[in-house]
Amino acid sequence: MKFLESLAIFLLLHCAAMAQAEPQLLRESYFSEVTGSERDYFVYLPSDYSTRDEWPVLLFLHGNGERGNSKDELDFVLAHGPLYETWIQKRDLPFVIIAPQLPMYDMGDVSYIKSRSVEDLPKRLAEGAPARPEKFSSEQPMNGSQAEFPDDVPIEGPPSGWNLHASELVGMVDTIIEKYRGDSTRVYLTGLSYGGFGVWWLASKYPERFAAANPIVGYAHPDLIDSIADAKIPVWCFAGGRDLVVPVEHFYAGMNKLEELSSADVRFTVEEDMNHDVWTRVYAGEDIYRWLLSQSR
Repeated sequence: MKFLESLAIFLLLHCAAMAQAEPQLLRESYFSEVTGSERDYFVYLPSDYSTRDEWPVLLFLHGNGERGNSKDELDFVLAHGPLYETWIQKRDLPFVIIAPQLPMYDMGDVSYIKSRSVEDLPKRLAEGAPARPEKFSSEQPMNGSQAEFPDDVPIEGPPSGWNLHASELVGMVDTIIEKYRGDSTRVYLTGLSYGGFGVWWLASKYPERFAAANPIVGYAHPDLIDSIADAKIPVWCFAGGRDLVVPVEHFYAGMNKLEELSSADVRFTVEEDMNHDVWTRVYAGEDIYRWLLSQSR
């Protein structure tokens, strides 16, 4: 009887400990050959991380406004995306999330970077979660116009972008798979704006590594499509109908080519009522996470 009582107490304590488990936001360091310096990136572990053998891995690439030195400026990566959802809004998403930070390069004088402040970043509260920011306003009417892909767009996307760090990003994925029991058959790629362009580039250069790709308000140069189609990577891309930063018209050339060449699941969603901040709706919802988790290599 004493054994059974002890076992029951142990199970109750174990269950209580599991119920009280908290998610973790960790930092990993690496040496960047590109910058010649040590840099950090975030790794998020869900609350029930210790109870499973292998975990889906989600690599998140932020936008231009969240660049920094990856040390005391790394918190800017929390401003948007999956880490904002998990760490700030306290959603329990079932991924090990990797979130690196782009170096500043020559972007320090961009107005929205120059005027930003750490004090304005969303904070994880002891109780509850902060109110979500209002969506971007727009005076642009909704329309479905379509244009030819511009001739002067470089294949690698906008300057000083994620393409410069492609091999380092894949190295992070390898590290996390080994160190945190990541599932190599379920590595997903997502990013917004500058990070959306980075998603296309990384998927095209390392197509065998990713189970699915989710570029948001970043279009693909048509020359990147062949390897993505050959590898049958499922892609769900999003654009904003009122977006003047990355116009929806520039998405069609790449998306039409991908749909033509790929036998995988190819989706293109235009949020006609939204400006450049389409990511706020996508990451706040459930559909993108369920779709990613339904894919594997």
